[in-house]
Amino acid sequence: MVCTRYRPKDLKLARRHIVKAAHRIADQERVIRTLSLKGAPAGPAYALLDRLYDNQRRKLARLKLIEAMLNESLTCPALRQACNPPGKTNTHLRLISPASASSRNPDCLP
Repeated sequence: MVCTRYRPKDLKLARRHIVKAAHRIADQERVIRTLSLKGAPAGPAYALLDRLYDNQRRKLARLKLIEAMLNESLTCPALRQACNPPGKTNTHLRLISPASASSRNPDCLP
């Protein structure tokens, strides 16, 4: 799977696609209602409506994925900052010669 980094702009675009898909579905339902009132066959119109529903379902799944990845990327930096406060530096390991380590208390390092 390809690693993708999503931005808030992608989330906004995905939401717009969902709205457009909902409008297309509403328009197609209106067409079907009109055809049924006229008594005309609506088989192809129902087939198109099924495809529109599938398309909307895929777009909703993609939107949920983008939201989840953005929420994860927003919470992870907060965890990293909590582990390493900015004012505190990391402790570094020092090399000690065996002679100086054996002559002193092993719990107390120079």
